[in-house]
Amino acid sequence: MSLQQYPEKWIDADGARTRYFEAGDGPPVVFMHGGTIGDASGGANAEDWEFNFPALVEAGFRCFSIDKLGQGYTDNPQRLEDWSMRGQVAHAAAFLRAIGVGPCHLVGHSRGGYVSCRVTLDHPELVRSCVIVDSNTGAPGVGRNEIVFAHIPHPAGTREAAIFTYNGYAYRTDHVTSDWIELKQKIVETDKNREAVRRMSGEGLFETVFQPSLRIDREEMFERLDREGLLRPTLLVWGFNDPTAPVDLGYRLHELISRRQPRSHLHILNEAGHHSFRERPAEFNRTLIEFFEGVAHGD
Repeated sequence: MSLQQYPEKWIDADGARTRYFEAGDGPPVVFMHGGTIGDASGGANAEDWEFNFPALVEAGFRCFSIDKLGQGYTDNPQRLEDWSMRGQVAHAAAFLRAIGVGPCHLVGHSRGGYVSCRVTLDHPELVRSCVIVDSNTGAPGVGRNEIVFAHIPHPAGTREAAIFTYNGYAYRTDHVTSDWIELKQKIVETDKNREAVRRMSGEGLFETVFQPSLRIDREEMFERLDREGLLRPTLLVWGFNDPTAPVDLGYRLHELISRRQPRSHLHILNEAGHHSFRERPAEFNRTLIEFFEGVAHGD
């Protein structure tokens, strides 16, 4: 089942033409994919949640899945400083204000998990609960992307490179379908994505803007989580077999958040890698639904 059964929509979020999907009625849930602006593989996009979005709609939630700033088909940043996670956090908050249905349950994967956590920390009035999925960026410690993908034996931007990468993230690879890879390849070939690759890699914005601001912001976020805590119920979901965001990072993040937020939970999905929500969708969806119902009833 694909998100593309639902009509894609567009909205202005702080000046960026933003692509998203919306369906259902009930409490609002916003899904945020991972990845990085200027990923030569096309990276992540709204359709990554194709196994989860429809199930939550059927369970009685109003669901949104967004292409983050500079990713998928959403506009690239216009300001130099927004070629950063900081820019993506600001864009996500602007999107929540633009749809005007909050507060929302935020569900973020990988770098989208960082966005989910940071929006909750900075703008708690927009958030009903926070879900962080397999996020080495959002957790204290060091991820293993550079080790796992030290050598990709295919040219960047090719289908073969995308297949190799997504299989490398996985414990179960059956979710790496030809349709999913083809959708990402179409993104790779857009002028917008080529511009993002050129700016982040060719012009060096990844090293001069993205990485320096992220280092500062992560340190600040962890310090604030320790001092202030998250003001909303929080769920961490982690693949036990995640090769790039080891489960120890999930334990560390849960320990940090639970010091200040008693309504915090950690759910481990066995036999699941970095895209645990795709590799074990039935259990992931049940976990989300039960968590959201618990939030509604004060559990």
